[in-house]
Amino acid sequence: MLPLKIVCFGDSLTLGYQSPTLHSPFPKDIPYGSYLQERLGNQGSVIVHGVCGETTQDMRVRFQNDVLAPRPHVVIILGGTNDLGCGITPDAIMGNLAFFYEQAQAQGMTPVAVTVPSLRVDSSRDDECETSQAGQGVNAAVERAIALRVILNHSIKKLADEQHFPVVDWFTPTCEPATQALATDYSNDGLHLTAAGYVKLADLVWSQVLEDLLTSHP
Repeated sequence: MLPLKIVCFGDSLTLGYQSPTLHSPFPKDIPYGSYLQERLGNQGSVIVHGVCGETTQDMRVRFQNDVLAPRPHVVIILGGTNDLGCGITPDAIMGNLAFFYEQAQAQGMTPVAVTVPSLRVDSSRDDECETSQAGQGVNAAVERAIALRVILNHSIKKLADEQHFPVVDWFTPTCEPATQALATDYSNDGLHLTAAGYVKLADLVWSQVLEDLLTSHP
């Protein structure tokens, strides 16, 4: 069996950005792709192409070099958080995400869509567009921000179902069921995930997608 080649493509959530805390005063990057690599071992390789602060339009500029050129078997696509923080509509975001999915399928790759996680009110330490989402705000504004994520994620799931490629829901298992806000167990700044959050995504991708692909991969 040939080793499975995987590209993780996205923004700071793909890079694995973690905000500083009192116990860990410097920001660090621990991508979920590193946890996938641990599980894969010599069965495959994982390449992480995540850039902090990028919108899906920014991601589109580097899609050729970061995804199509390496020709992976699988590309895991996560984007839209920064778009929403910059006021870009779910429909516009879906235009870019659909482009990624379609281009990957056209090249014989398996795209894996990932839903964007929720957020909660906290002080963000990131200087990108993301700051406006998790900074000081009123409950109504946060509720609107969460509602936009729900709309975007519904569209992601619907397109994946129509085009017959895998989708991994990262939103639901990392939010508080009562409020749909990002759970404190999975984030220390209200926007980015902690190690536990990135491990959760790796677990979901592994159990829902990669285990089956490994058994059918030539």
